[in-house]
Amino acid sequence: MTGRRFLALIATTAEPLPPGRIDRARKAATSLVPLIETDRFMLWSDHLYGIAQVGGHAIVGELFDRGSTPPETTLDDAAWTAIARSRGERLIERYWGSYVAFTTDDRGVAVVRAPMGDLGCYHARDGGVLLVASDLALLSDFGCRFAIDRGALARHIAYPEWRRSETCLDGVEELRGGDRLLVSTNGVERETLWSPWAFVARGRMIDDPGEAARAVRNAVHLAVRARAAGCDRALLLVSGGLDSAIVATSLKAAGTDVIGLNLIGDDAASDERHYAGMVARSAGIELLTREFDLDRVDVRRSGAAHMPYPVHRCFTQAQDAVAAETAELCGADILVDGGGGDNVFFASRTVSILADCLATGGLDKRFWSAARALGDLGQTGTWTLAWRAVHRAWLRSPAPRQPPAVAFLSDAARSIISDTVAHPWFLPPASVLPGRASHVALLAPAQNLVEAINAQAPYRTISPLISQPVVEACLRVPSWHWLAPGRDRATARRAFAPDLPEEIIARRSKGTPTGFAATIFDRYRQAIRDMLLGGRLADFGLIDEAKLTQALSAPGPVRDLRFVRIMELVDAEAWAAAQI
Repeated sequence: MTGRRFLALIATTAEPLPPGRIDRARKAATSLVPLIETDRFMLWSDHLYGIAQVGGHAIVGELFDRGSTPPETTLDDAAWTAIARSRGERLIERYWGSYVAFTTDDRGVAVVRAPMGDLGCYHARDGGVLLVASDLALLSDFGCRFAIDRGALARHIAYPEWRRSETCLDGVEELRGGDRLLVSTNGVERETLWSPWAFVARGRMIDDPGEAARAVRNAVHLAVRARAAGCDRALLLVSGGLDSAIVATSLKAAGTDVIGLNLIGDDAASDERHYAGMVARSAGIELLTREFDLDRVDVRRSGAAHMPYPVHRCFTQAQDAVAAETAELCGADILVDGGGGDNVFFASRTVSILADCLATGGLDKRFWSAARALGDLGQTGTWTLAWRAVHRAWLRSPAPRQPPAVAFLSDAARSIISDTVAHPWFLPPASVLPGRASHVALLAPAQNLVEAINAQAPYRTISPLISQPVVEACLRVPSWHWLAPGRDRATARRAFAPDLPEEIIARRSKGTPTGFAATIFDRYRQAIRDMLLGGRLADFGLIDEAKLTQALSAPGPVRDLRFVRIMELVDAEAWAAAQI
C-alpha cells in the first residue's frame, strides 16, 4: 500500500538543519515527495492527500470538514490563517480525519495528530534535530537505531491496552491522537488538545433517547461515508455481530461497492455464518466465507515487528493473510471492520450506570428500569444491584479501576510497574459521573486498536466506528441510554433498528476467537515453551520462569484461560526477538 507515509526534519536549536542530516533524510525519503523545504523544517510524504501552503504549513492525510465527506484537497487563505494562528488547534474544532498537521511561526513548529487518527506519528531526537515519521522504517532508513526499553516493555505487558507517548523502544516516542508537539529552540513540549472528558460534561448530554439515537446514526453514516470515499471496492469483515452489521448497512447507504468476508474456525463458537448471512442479505451485499488456516500462524513471528511495541496478536495472522488474499482476488482496495464498536457503543454491564441514575435522579423510574435491564443481562438480582449502586455512587471515587496484568510476571517486573501512572482516560475530573467515566475508560483500548495501523501494510484498513465524530456523539449519550431490557449498546441498536434484521438487533451472544487461540496454544506448546524459557523476556528478568514451566508442562488440552495470558507473553517475546 502506498500513500500513507511521511518524514519530517525539524531543527531544535537556533542553527539551520545540518546538511549531513538533510542528505540522510533525503535518502530515507527517496520514494516520498517534498512538501516543505526550509532551512529549519523539511517534510516529505507520499500520502494521497497532502495539503501544503506557502509559509511552512502542511497537512498530511485525510482531512474532513465537519459538514462534508470528501477529503479536503485544498484550503483557502482564511482557513490556513485560522489553523496557523491556533497552531493546529482549529483542526480539532472544525475538522476531523486521519491526519498529521504541521504549522510554523516565529516560535517554532507545531505538530498535531488527529484524535482517533490511524496515521502513525513517531518522533525521535538526533542531536539538534527532531525527526517525525509515520513509521519506524523511515527512522531506521535515516540511520536511527533503538534498543528495547525494559521498563516500558514491562509496563506495556502489564497494561497492553493503554496507549502512551512512551513506547517500548528507548528514544522513540509517539504523538497520541489529539495531542500537539511544540518544537522550538527551548526544546520539545507535548500538550493535549482533544480529550474525551470534554464530551461527558452534564451540560452536553443528549438525554432524549430518540435524539441520541439520531445523533449516533448520523455520526456513523458520516464517518463510514467519509472514510470509504474514493475507494473502488471495500472488503468488509462481517462477524455476524451488531458492530460489523452497522458498518455493512452504512456502507451500502453510502453507495460503496462492498463485499463481505466471514471467517470461521473449527469450533462452534467461531462459526457465525448464520448471522453473517443475515447481515449480508439485509444489506444486499455478496458474502464470501473462508476458514481460519492454522498453518498461516507462526508464533515466532510478530505482526508488530515494525512497530515500537507488541500490539499484534498472533492468532490474527490467519485472518490477516486470508483477508489480504481475498481483497486481491475480488479487487478491493480497502479492508473495513467494525472494530471498537463494543467500546464506542459502551457495551458495558457495570453498576456505575446505576450510580449515574442515583446521582442525577435518585431511586426514580429510570433507576429501576436500568437496574432490571442490567440484572437481566448479568443474571443478578435487582436489589443486589441497587445496594452496589449506592456504594458506587457515594462511597467510591468515580475513577474506573484497571488492575495490571501480572500473571507470570517476575517480582522485578511487578516492582517496575508498581508506580505506573494511570492512563489519562482513567482519571476523570471530579464532576464526571462514574458511568460516564467508565465509558471514557473503555475508549482506551479502542484508541490502542485504531492507532496501531501499519503504514506499510499491503492494504489500507479502516475501523470507521473509532473516529472522532462517532466517539464524540456517543460520549454525549447518558450511560443509562445504553441499556435496555436484554440489550447492551441500546442506543446503537435503536439507531439502526430500521436497517437491520430483528434477530441481529436483539442478539445477545457473539462469536469469539478463543477456541482458535486455544488450538494454536495446544499445537505450538513446545515452541512456546522454547520461546519463553530462555528468551528475551527472561533475559530482561520480566517473567517468572518457574510458574511458566509449571503451566506449560500441564498435560492435555487447555483447561482454563491461563493460556490467554501466556499467548500475550508469546506476542511480546516474538516482538522483542524481532528487535535484535
